[in-house]
Amino acid sequence: MKKFFYGIIIILTVIFSLWVYFVYPKNQAVCQKKSYFKTLKQLIKIEQNSFEGGFSFFVKDFSYPQLELSIQGEDKIPAASIIKLPILAVILQAVKENKFSLDDEIVIKRKDITGGSGIIKGMKVPVNLTLRKILELMITRSDNTAANKVIDLLGYDYINNSFNRLGLADTFLKRKMMDFSLRKKGVENYTTARDISVILEKLYSKQLVDESSSELMISLLKNQKVNNRIPRFLPKGVIVAHKTGLERGVVHDAGIVFTGKGDYIICVLVKNVKNFKNAKKLIAQLSLLTYNLY
Repeated sequence: MKKFFYGIIIILTVIFSLWVYFVYPKNQAVCQKKSYFKTLKQLIKIEQNSFEGGFSFFVKDFSYPQLELSIQGEDKIPAASIIKLPILAVILQAVKENKFSLDDEIVIKRKDITGGSGIIKGMKVPVNLTLRKILELMITRSDNTAANKVIDLLGYDYINNSFNRLGLADTFLKRKMMDFSLRKKGVENYTTARDISVILEKLYSKQLVDESSSELMISLLKNQKVNNRIPRFLPKGVIVAHKTGLERGVVHDAGIVFTGKGDYIICVLVKNVKNFKNAKKLIAQLSLLTYNLY
């Protein structure tokens, strides 16, 4: 009987030791991160109360996926150019379905040229660009002509149905980039911070379309040329894969921040903007507040 009793004690001791070694540190780390997130929420609420305008904020920790912070993360906000991120996923899904090839040459004509951001509008037309190059410009330069050409290739129905299949509950494409005549009539593209984060989470886990497509998308986002928001106040060398958006009344940025102490999603969508400079600075400040937790 004593041997049986001692055997039980030894087994329980081993189980407890394993728990202390493997489980307890992880639980402790989760509790610590939860505390950090609580502090972050309080800091962001302070920024929210003092900012002239409104914003949605979403952060998700990849080391502990159950940890996320959403402040108005489900609010539908005019998407501006950040909608080019889910459009990128949709066109790569079409490539996977053999509807297109990244090596296809696409003709850009005078009628395709759109104002606003981008460099295609400065090219001598007609010009032939590969689909791969068009996608690169759509993301890294936020090229509106490139985005509108992709919309022409896919069509609104295919794009919106694909958004739904991707799990985007509140993201809709109703008009092209820079079509302010439709915007004045109330026709708008919408998204939410949570929806954009769904895209980024699938991307990080390399499950957005497939592994090779995810890797291509991440490389394009890492090569983003507009870096005056999320990366602005972060230390040099911190890698950020992100996509911006800017249009009358809205300023956005969302991406994945890679750090030595854990990677995370951050998405900030700012609406009712009266001053672009202040809105960009707000995003940069919220980004720094979040980074400081890591």
